[in-house]
Amino acid sequence: MKILLALSFGAVAVGQAFAQDQDPLQRELMIIAELFPGSYDNVEQVYFDERLDLDSKQRHQRVRSEVRRIPNDRFGEHAFFILDYWYEQDRWHPRIYSFHTDEREQAIRMKLHALPSAGRAPYLNAHEDLSLLDNLAPDQLTNLPQCDLFWRRVVGGFHGLMKPKACVYESEGEQVYADYQMMLGDRALWKGDVIRRLADDVQVNSEPVVLHQQNRARFFTCSMTLDEGGKVSRHAALRVSDQGGIARVTAPTAENPNRELAVRIRNVRWAMNNNPVTFTNDSFVMYIDQGTAGEQTNIAYAWSAPETPRMGINLHWLQVHCSLKPLTETRPYL
Repeated sequence: MKILLALSFGAVAVGQAFAQDQDPLQRELMIIAELFPGSYDNVEQVYFDERLDLDSKQRHQRVRSEVRRIPNDRFGEHAFFILDYWYEQDRWHPRIYSFHTDEREQAIRMKLHALPSAGRAPYLNAHEDLSLLDNLAPDQLTNLPQCDLFWRRVVGGFHGLMKPKACVYESEGEQVYADYQMMLGDRALWKGDVIRRLADDVQVNSEPVVLHQQNRARFFTCSMTLDEGGKVSRHAALRVSDQGGIARVTAPTAENPNRELAVRIRNVRWAMNNNPVTFTNDSFVMYIDQGTAGEQTNIAYAWSAPETPRMGINLHWLQVHCSLKPLTETRPYL
């Protein structure tokens, strides 16, 4: 028994010796690095801004953000390529963010790295092919430490803020400062970039007070089978985002040689109820549109629960199926 006890205490001592508790910030950094990559879009926010008839100053422009982790550590161990696309402006904005623990601030510090303004074009598709960044050197990036964001845990995610009135610069002959902030959860990314005048804190840009809420997108693989007049045409492997994504196919007829058919999908998160006495459920919706480019009319739609992995519709002359997991990857099951 004494020998057994000695062995047990020895095992505990060895376990304690090998245990190396880390700073909590290291764990927070790992969570952020896992959550951050993805595709985000605020199409739902834009839709409900209009439906709620918000004042024009409070409406949001539609913006899609692509976030990809850079596989090597040339720009830092936890570095990400970011590409924002502003639909109304048809404007792309690429840059690099890197995350670091900051024990002094007891926060995760995010450095914003601007790409060379004169040479951004080669990097506009880097979210699809990160090798496009191979020729980009760290010394080509611009980082202003006073404009870094400091991320801290909040309920349900993380909140990143600049230090108050730290990111100061001159714009149109007067001193202004950036009040940029971000929030990250497992379902969405929020961003706001307010610019204020240093002298009196008055906002000088048109950024809405409410942050841009970009929901995390899921990508579905869709197929479309068209059977008209005994002629069957099939279109497969149509990749569509559930945040307002759309896939169009040509389907000419004698009456309309320019006709197109389209499948659109949305994961609708209601901003209000559409019934006075019941709570409106969020829903996953598939729309079928018909027409010519720029003049599409909705002809049918179907809906299901927001977490559904697949959706289909059969109009007899047209069948559409969308699946989160491509049918070619479906394994047999009982």
